[in-house]
Amino acid sequence: MDQPLQSKLSSLCLISQHKLEKILSLCGDKADLIIDSSLIKPLERICGVTWLRQHGIEKIYKMDPQLGQTANTTKIYFISACKHKYKCVLDQISSQLSQNPSLADSKCFNIIIVPKVLHTYDSILESKGLYGVVKLHSFSWELMLLDDRLLSLELPFLFKQLYVEQNHSLLSSISMSLWSLFQVTGRPKCIISLGKLSSSVLNVLEIYNETYSRDFVSKHTDKIDTLLLIDRNQDYASCLLTPATYSGLLNEIFNITCGHLDLNVKETKYKKGRINFTTVSEENNKKVTMTLDSSIDNLYGEIKDRHFSEVLSVLSSKAKLLKNEDIKALGIQEIKHFVSTKLQQVALFKQNLVNHVLASETIISEMNNKFENVTYTESEMLNNRNKKSNFNFVDENFGTDIQIYNSLRLMCLLSLTQGLTYDEYNNLINKYLLAFGYKFLYVFQNLINAGLLFQPVSLKLTLNISNLSGLSDRLPKWQNSFQNQAAKLKQLPSQVDKSKTSPSYVFNGSYVPLIASISNILLTSESLTEALTKLSNSLELKLSGSLLENMKLGIETLNEKLSNLKLNSELDYRCLDVKSLLKKFKTDSKLSSAFNFKTKSVLVYVIGGVTYAEIAACDVVQNATGSKIYVASDCVASGSDYMSACF
Repeated sequence: MDQPLQSKLSSLCLISQHKLEKILSLCGDKADLIIDSSLIKPLERICGVTWLRQHGIEKIYKMDPQLGQTANTTKIYFISACKHKYKCVLDQISSQLSQNPSLADSKCFNIIIVPKVLHTYDSILESKGLYGVVKLHSFSWELMLLDDRLLSLELPFLFKQLYVEQNHSLLSSISMSLWSLFQVTGRPKCIISLGKLSSSVLNVLEIYNETYSRDFVSKHTDKIDTLLLIDRNQDYASCLLTPATYSGLLNEIFNITCGHLDLNVKETKYKKGRINFTTVSEENNKKVTMTLDSSIDNLYGEIKDRHFSEVLSVLSSKAKLLKNEDIKALGIQEIKHFVSTKLQQVALFKQNLVNHVLASETIISEMNNKFENVTYTESEMLNNRNKKSNFNFVDENFGTDIQIYNSLRLMCLLSLTQGLTYDEYNNLINKYLLAFGYKFLYVFQNLINAGLLFQPVSLKLTLNISNLSGLSDRLPKWQNSFQNQAAKLKQLPSQVDKSKTSPSYVFNGSYVPLIASISNILLTSESLTEALTKLSNSLELKLSGSLLENMKLGIETLNEKLSNLKLNSELDYRCLDVKSLLKKFKTDSKLSSAFNFKTKSVLVYVIGGVTYAEIAACDVVQNATGSKIYVASDCVASGSDYMSACF
């Protein structure tokens, strides 16, 4: 582990803490904190209850529409940037003012909004008659270090806003998180963006660099050579496929918030989304929480990236080691030494072992022997084989596995990889609506908006070759854009390799995640020029970073760029198209030589969430190349989380 950089990343929470301290100082000496339940775990990573009490918070309440009077007059609401939640808070404040109008003069209401206050919130405040009565505060916390080389903003609602609702008002928060990160780590030599949102983030990031500070650019460290910014919609396959790793399956079955897993075997994600025809009485079970952090749970660090088929054997061997540790044979002094040094560690290890065994058993129970059939069908879809049998499998799944997210997920994967005809598309939608109700008709439009589902066009004049015996088998194999790009980047292995030597093992040997494939090219190429040449053949990339600034290439101030901006042209501020840059290499030897360095470390930032399977695939590339790959995103999500975002 790179300890210096690791400690720098850990210090990001101190910056968040300082920001919160500044906000609380503006809210008064004694106040009650009313917090949205989804923000409790992230706030615990930033500061504890003791720290909050030291900074004026006397009582803490969970946000509830039915919440009555609190202990103190001054109230601080802590919510995410969700318009619905914001309006609920304002309604609650209006209700309190109607009961006690004198509170309006005391200006005792504060709302802290994560990650920032939007302009529309002021107009909503005015329409409610609360302008000047309620103070709004923006709190953009920094990236949180969840695990070794894993950073997250913990803003799971961003995918819905950015991709489903096409609302990009919070995109600047990602730029600010990167700007703050580079203040701590130093700026990468090269920044590569892939996708429209990534390009926008890069543009805003460059504006922040000029507006706020330029001093840190000269303080470049060699800890992170290249930043890869990528849109989630560039590789939807990685979040639709069923993961084969232990950590990936944990996220599929259980709820994980800010690196903490809720080990509730009675109410898993699968059970929540399934139609229950029988009523089962719920028992009050003791709440068990697992911390998915390798530095805290060494056992998790050992098994998190393993193929799930290996996990139970590892846990079994660990249980045998504990059983063989006989303290009866120890002397009195040895027992004292054991109690003072190892007993607490052994007890914690036993508890972790029990939790992981229970989690593994729950995964096996929930998957219900469907894992092999599903992963085989997914592999056939990826390689564009047996379209008819794949559709039949999805069609049957709509009738047999009545789960609100899983059926949609398979439908989206089939649409992405092999396409759906107009009749197939309507048939699957009708079956889904019959199972769950026509109130969910809007979900399919949301899936289309996000790019997870493609709506086919009805063609009245079609060529029917089904009656021509054998002709369809002799036609050339059709491939869509998915297979073409995957083939160019070697994401579809010719042979199934389930060993941990190939990053494809995370999806049972059938697919290499895009971020792992790009990282592998960046780290194995002899120079950055060679890597960019390989990638530009199949991807539309844009480039920025300290290297371009040092070369004074295309550098303009913001005012110069705006003055030269033509109507209907895009503002690509300090960002260059990779293909045009490669052309300049032929005529500018100085520029070409500047890009001849070999990348040794990469920070991958996925806008719209990243999966544990992708993180595991990056670890394989990291170990194979002897380099460092850091993964960051706005959240760590699963396939069912992406489906639920469309509801």
